Amino acid sequence: MQYKRILECLLASGALLMSANTAFAQVAPQPADAAPADGKKAEAAPKADANIVVVTANRVRTNAQTTAVALNVYNGAALADAGVSNVQALQAIDSSVNVTSNNGAAYVAVRGIASTDTTETGDPAVPIGRDGFFTNRSFGIASSMYDVERIEVLKGPQGTLFGRNSTGGLINIITAKPREEFGGYVSADVGNYNTVNLEGAVNVPVSDKVQLRFSGVERHHTGYRNVTGVNLRGDDEGNKSGRLQVAFQPFAGFQGLLSYQKDKTDAVGDVAKTMALGSMAPIGDARTFPGYAPVLTKIDGHRTRWEFSYDRLPWDLTLTYAGGYDSQEYHHRTDATGPAYPATRQFIQSEQPDTRNHEVRISTPLKGRVTAQAGYFYFTERNLIDSGVFNLAMNPGIPIDFSNTYGIKFDYVIRTKTQGLFSQVGWNITPDLKLTVGARYSRDEKERVGQSRLLLGALASPFIPVPAFTVPGDGHVKESKPTWQVGLDYTLTPQNFLYTKYATGYKSGGFNSNGSAASLPYAAETVKSFEVGSKNQFWNRQLKFNASLFYMDYQNYQASQASDALSSGTGVFNVGKATIKGLETELVATVPDVARFDVNATLLNTKFGEGIIVSDGASPAQPHDIGGHRLPNAPSFVLTAGVQRGFDVAGGELTARLSAKYSTEYFYSVFNNPDERQGSYTTLNALLKYRHEGSNWEYQAYANNLTDRDVLANAQHNYTGQVNTIQFQPPRTFGVRVRYDF
Repeated sequence: MQYKRILECLLASGALLMSANTAFAQVAPQPADAAPADGKKAEAAPKADANIVVVTANRVRTNAQTTAVALNVYNGAALADAGVSNVQALQAIDSSVNVTSNNGAAYVAVRGIASTDTTETGDPAVPIGRDGFFTNRSFGIASSMYDVERIEVLKGPQGTLFGRNSTGGLINIITAKPREEFGGYVSADVGNYNTVNLEGAVNVPVSDKVQLRFSGVERHHTGYRNVTGVNLRGDDEGNKSGRLQVAFQPFAGFQGLLSYQKDKTDAVGDVAKTMALGSMAPIGDARTFPGYAPVLTKIDGHRTRWEFSYDRLPWDLTLTYAGGYDSQEYHHRTDATGPAYPATRQFIQSEQPDTRNHEVRISTPLKGRVTAQAGYFYFTERNLIDSGVFNLAMNPGIPIDFSNTYGIKFDYVIRTKTQGLFSQVGWNITPDLKLTVGARYSRDEKERVGQSRLLLGALASPFIPVPAFTVPGDGHVKESKPTWQVGLDYTLTPQNFLYTKYATGYKSGGFNSNGSAASLPYAAETVKSFEVGSKNQFWNRQLKFNASLFYMDYQNYQASQASDALSSGTGVFNVGKATIKGLETELVATVPDVARFDVNATLLNTKFGEGIIVSDGASPAQPHDIGGHRLPNAPSFVLTAGVQRGFDVAGGELTARLSAKYSTEYFYSVFNNPDERQGSYTTLNALLKYRHEGSNWEYQAYANNLTDRDVLANAQHNYTGQVNTIQFQPPRTFGVRVRYDF
């Protein structure tokens, strides 16, 4: 190896990564003999079939087509081609995923199951694991994904083996790990909205026992929305991140991985258009609308992660310990101005969550007639809350001046702890028939101490001569719950696989208040899911067809509603049960000398039980019977489809791809109000890329949302501000991208 060449490439990639304008990811598919997601060296194996996708959906490396889990897998190259650089963008290519913006705190729905509680006490129903590390706070959803090996979208309850609270599914982000050979890539693109992105990675084998990998990204574009009055460009992006990983194998059987990642966001962030409360007027201009108070989003965080494994124990057992620490500083300001109070005001939100994950797992080899794994999971989070509604300036003519004053101020410290014992056993009854049984016992505890300070004159009416007073915000919940699953899978032929399983899921409860009343608890949600699936390949693996049929019984649904005990406003409470029926299909067909076609479709039938009465946040609150209503964020039909073909051009290959997404209408609240509805829509994406034979360079031109369709990202009644708040998905974006592999 020529160390001069290594040094030159390191300097070149470092200069590119640290330049003022930077990064957009494109990662080539990892070969099957590359380092696996857990940092271990790949075992010696025959050259893998390109049609075989290796996943870790069962915490071990298996072929996706013989894994009894409904899942979609996207490698880094496919994500880059589709313009997917964060979790929110996944909904453009996955028919089961819907993401709702919520003024900086987005949340994910899979198969119609989501958690709308994005407060400091809420937990996601679809957690996001980054190399096995889980965080609660939804503001991290918009952070950049880069140098990604693959993303696995697991569907249905995953509460036996993964983390916590995974009632709807799991998004498993797996980054590229250090390898034994020198190499890397640099990718840059420019586009409309002043987009300038740069991403890169370099892999350095220090010795035959130590490997390094450095990767980094910077993404920038100006805002899609022109917010007049405050002269801001909202829905912009300004993210930077860098990651250093060290893999080492000091002696036979031992594998280690250390990782450090630094993240920084400095942007306006997502913005909302406001309209009259309950307004049925057309949404109007989605690109320019008025704003009254400045908006900003700042995140400064770092994550340290480690994983060690040893596979030379008696009976060929493997012991794995993974742990990590994540610290974030989040500062967010949104425009809280509305007709309910005569002032220009902001909601100022500051959080400082410190999160720790630890897991110890022991597992048997995969090749035995009986396979098993068991472990212990420990999760803690300590979050400091410093937030409130702040009046910047009173309107003219108001006799009492509450400018530069908090109407309500929250000062809380909240601690969350989860412990879990889990195990899963597989028994190969025959070479083709396998029984799997898994169980988990989870124990959750949440405790909040602190207080809110209210000044009613500055919050509700400047004519209320009531002095400021404090309200204790202390709260405490402790819950425990067993979850389990049992499944059968049958390998009909090497290309045809059938499975069925029954699984339960659990998402812990919490407590809430609006700052003017004592904390009120709400109970855990539970899900019972029955699923039948089939995974198939035909015609020498040129055609893949997968399907899963499922039914879920959803109990104790946690929804936002008004409560007399809260004095005013809304909180999260259990409102009853719902049922979810659905069918998911995936078709990928390669027709030689014609094209490659891919189609994913999701059919959903979601319905709340009869006789469920939920009060809205109006004053006075109005009861609504939501029996028979659809679940929020759950369109009845979604189709994503793509076609691509390669052409021999000028000594290289030109690939053209056109993809589309169609969705039927859906609602953003349990009330199914017509002004909280996104109608049916279709979006189109296009891509051209060229690589000369034998060249390390690749060139792309892309356009996303080709028809420039306005699609909602959220629509909610804000009874506190007396307005409807509306947010939007990205408009048409286009650009060119260049990638160099070395």
